[in-house]
Amino acid sequence: MNEDSALEEETQTHFYGWLKTSFIEYTGKIATVVFTSGCNFRCPYCHNPELVLVDPELAKISPREVLQYLDLRRDLIDAVCITGGEPLLVVENFFPFLKEIKKRGKLVKIYTNGSVPEVFTKLNRSNLVDLWGIDFKLPFDQYHLVKGGEFSDACRHTLEEALKKPERAEVRTTLFPPFHNKEVLMNMARMLGNARSWFWQNFRKEHTLSEECRDIEPFLPSLLQSWRDEINSILGRKLIVLRS
Repeated sequence: MNEDSALEEETQTHFYGWLKTSFIEYTGKIATVVFTSGCNFRCPYCHNPELVLVDPELAKISPREVLQYLDLRRDLIDAVCITGGEPLLVVENFFPFLKEIKKRGKLVKIYTNGSVPEVFTKLNRSNLVDLWGIDFKLPFDQYHLVKGGEFSDACRHTLEEALKKPERAEVRTTLFPPFHNKEVLMNMARMLGNARSWFWQNFRKEHTLSEECRDIEPFLPSLLQSWRDEINSILGRKLIVLRS
């Protein structure tokens, strides 16, 4: 049995989306981005609603296809980013895939909402993940707004653990007008301790899990810039970075 066949046999899960080239998902690197399906949250503003539930009509992408792509572009692609959905619900099925990525000398970034701390810890100790993207949604006592109240303690634990090595963690928040304001964001900023950066991305109404969100206008960029500057000034450092 060759390596590809062994990988297919050992890895029973597929990816359900693929952005073959990205210049923004791994700062300073050229990345390929794969998407897992299934999530334990129900954020109304989610812009990947087709990945929240496992949609049997989505095209399956095998780990072998991704590795073949890396081999063909070995001098062009620096990193592989895994997002979702919530990757940590299924990422243990991809351990052989992660090992193959590292054999090829590529960087690995995994995004997570933080709700599966035991898997986070296992991966964090494995040396298979170079960078974490932590989705910090709200103050933890408000996680019920994204149907994640039962996971709030787990998410807090994951964030705190990730920030013990801030060079390996990027924190991001999608700003949604019904949930976020300057006071909420200031509260969140105070929880980020020694985080190196906190990426804000504005809510997009065009493609959301909840149809009601499509009638909500995103924040004006000028308002977010003002909040960013004010909170950064209060903190005394440039923590917040706006991302389009």
